[in-house]
Amino acid sequence: MSRTAAVLLVLFLAAPVTRAHAARRKSAESTQTSKKSSKSKSSESRPSDAPVKQAEEPSMDFDLLEPSPAAESPRLVDPELERSIARRRTMLTLHQGMGLATLAGLAATVVVGQLHFDDRYRGGGDTGRYDGWHTGLVIGTTTLFAGTGLLGLLAPTPFKKELRWDTITFHKLFVSLATAGMLTQVVLGLVTASREGQLSQVDLAKAHQVIGYATLGAVGAGALMIVF
Repeated sequence: MSRTAAVLLVLFLAAPVTRAHAARRKSAESTQTSKKSSKSKSSESRPSDAPVKQAEEPSMDFDLLEPSPAAESPRLVDPELERSIARRRTMLTLHQGMGLATLAGLAATVVVGQLHFDDRYRGGGDTGRYDGWHTGLVIGTTTLFAGTGLLGLLAPTPFKKELRWDTITFHKLFVSLATAGMLTQVVLGLVTASREGQLSQVDLAKAHQVIGYATLGAVGAGALMIVF
């Protein structure tokens, strides 16, 4: 075989390989061009100073306990109940103020009553100078005591309370004793005044005096339960 024929044969056999290599190279160049084009488009669509979006972190805002149905449901307000509570608060505030006034008035009544007793039955001359003061204080203190008691009794009770030994129970106990003492004082005072000039008048006056001090103690103890 001549040299020319050999060269032509080599070129003929190498031509397909060369074409395949050129095709692969052209395909790689086109792929790189498309990637560069897509990158440039994405960079053009996003501003240069735009923050890079990061993956969202899981929220830490969660409840450890499940919400209760009572908390989710709206609170129902009973207008009548609200008025009853407000009326009770007002009446008991007045009850407390009048109770302290009654205690002060009763203390003054006991002091003037002791002076009146000494003036009439213990050699004070029976001048009668404390008679009017004593009578006036008795009427005023009795009126205050009755008004204070009515405020406490007529105050509405919107909530049912079970009986238990607390300060309120002791207050009611002492006030009950004071009520019995006040009624006894009024009766003894009238009876003592009606026994003028009789020997029994002195004994009745002494009983009136003792019950007066006991009533003052009961009222003071009742007030102490409320204030403290």
